[in-house]
Amino acid sequence: MKENVAFIGSNLQKIRKERNLSLDKTSVLTGVSKAMLAQIERGDSTPTVTTLWKIADGLKISFSSLITRPQKAMQVIRKEDTQLVTENDKRYRVYNVVPFSPEKLFEVYNVEIDPGSGHSSDSHTPGVEEYIFINKGRLTMDINGTSTFLKEDESIIFDGNQPHVYKNDGEVMVKLTMVMHYRK
Repeated sequence: MKENVAFIGSNLQKIRKERNLSLDKTSVLTGVSKAMLAQIERGDSTPTVTTLWKIADGLKISFSSLITRPQKAMQVIRKEDTQLVTENDKRYRVYNVVPFSPEKLFEVYNVEIDPGSGHSSDSHTPGVEEYIFINKGRLTMDINGTSTFLKEDESIIFDGNQPHVYKNDGEVMVKLTMVMHYRK
């Protein structure tokens, strides 16, 4: 069993049990099948970014609460120690570099998108704002049907409660930093 899968599964199970939710009820809330939820909890399946967002949105929790180790008083986070989540044959990679905590109300990710790849995101729960800063490459953002092009050292802020797509139409890997802010 992969370590990140074990953390994801135990985090999901802990959250579900704290809320007294059955797998059936969790499936209804998230749109993820009961069988898939059980496989994730057992560590038998590695969920995609899309599946994790469905679970997070359905349970009204942060994305990183599913993929983060328990926090310590001081935490140094190195790329090799982060919980890598991938999609599109590992051509879209997400690293949680600052985990969510209820006191902070935000989480930070480093994202790598290979040329010709991307990620489509459904609407997040109301109150979620996304802050995207391009570190390398050129990103095409499609937010609710409106396309915007961003290059290195540019940023965009938008309401995450609408469909949005991250696309790398260029010839070099896009590296970006994403801050998810959860307003109360």
